[in-house]
Amino acid sequence: MNRKTRAGFELTVGVLLVFGVIVAGIYFSARPGPTVVDGWVFAAIPAGHHSGLLLAVTRLGSPFVVVAAAVVGMLVTLGRNRARALALLVGPVLAVTVCEWAVKPVVGRTFADVVSFPSGTVTAIASLAAVGLLATPDPWRLVMAAFGGTVTVLAVVSVVALRWHFPTDAVAGAALGVGVVLLTDCAARALAGRVLAGRAGSGRPDAERAVTH
Repeated sequence: MNRKTRAGFELTVGVLLVFGVIVAGIYFSARPGPTVVDGWVFAAIPAGHHSGLLLAVTRLGSPFVVVAAAVVGMLVTLGRNRARALALLVGPVLAVTVCEWAVKPVVGRTFADVVSFPSGTVTAIASLAAVGLLATPDPWRLVMAAFGGTVTVLAVVSVVALRWHFPTDAVAGAALGVGVVLLTDCAARALAGRVLAGRAGSGRPDAERAVTH
């Protein structure tokens, strides 16, 4: 897959994921109760209110882990792609901020009297999975995709089994976390491309690594 095709795919996936969260948010703002799917998943996943393993998984979404992982993603990418490095630093923080300060208050869906849509924990963990994928060189991306996907699924299962969220809250968190990081990366690289085009037009030296994969 060439660079242009990959960028278009990334943009499409990011837009679809965030758009899906917006549509679901509009629905749940009007009908905040559990869906049929929520009922099925709750029946399939037994409650584990005091599971140490489940709690350990959710700690991956703590602020310290989010910031630390974002910094690591930025550092390992900086030499190859400065625009992406900036996106990986900003993307997870932006995803959590959008979740907690924009989507949750606007939608207003609650679970156990706590605003719940989408899950902030899953948003954070999914955003870090996206950072890992984008920061990984091409030969290892399938491995990282499998690993990040597994961890994200574990996060979804954990918040549902702990009975912190409706399953649909958890899935929306995964979509929001990945979608925001992908769109942040697209925006950063598009901005870098414009800057480079402007430099080329004015005869200034090019800095190709700013937008390379």
